Amino acid sequence: MADYTLFCAPDTYAMGAHAVLEEVQADYAVHWVHLFENDPDPAFLAASPHCRTPALAGPDGTVFETGAVCLYLAERHPEAGLVIPVGDQRRGAFLQWFHYLATTLQPDVIIQYHPEFYHADPTLQAQLRDSSMQRLRGVFETLNTALADGPYFFGDHPTVPDFVLGMQTLWDVIFPEGDITAYPNIARHRDAICARPSVQRMQDQHRAETARRKR
Repeated sequence: MADYTLFCAPDTYAMGAHAVLEEVQADYAVHWVHLFENDPDPAFLAASPHCRTPALAGPDGTVFETGAVCLYLAERHPEAGLVIPVGDQRRGAFLQWFHYLATTLQPDVIIQYHPEFYHADPTLQAQLRDSSMQRLRGVFETLNTALADGPYFFGDHPTVPDFVLGMQTLWDVIFPEGDITAYPNIARHRDAICARPSVQRMQDQHRAETARRKR
């Protein structure tokens, strides 16, 4: 029996946690789920009360929320070096970017895909997307500056925030005019994280599941 089970839907925020599982070389299984169903998978619902991915079942029970799952795995597998430890002068910056991605970037990314979560009126949904995109411009400028010494947040080795960011920047639609090249340091970051074998293995699994669902 695997040490972990990842509740996962293809091409979602679960990619970050999935990539971390690969990066730390964990013994895991994937429980593929469907989102937005009236009758959700009972095991998935038990692990994630809002039926959002990712959720993780492991030796300590279940954990949900992207950042929490990624950080939990990174701390359980310190040999992978994905956490800036307490006492390191970079620890504050590590926590800063970890939370910035969850509280400042992610909400506006979600609006680009699901404005209906916030309003039923299509006209207001379009306005929400527009105002959200204006905020994203500032967020990407901030991140582009933060990655100036890259390719990762802390140099040549990725940490948890790199996986959380990298799996979002795969979606070109979140960038103004769909153009990541306007932010060259973010583009370099995406290239670097996507070149990692762990991420490539994760993406292969997501592509295979997407293809399976289209049959």
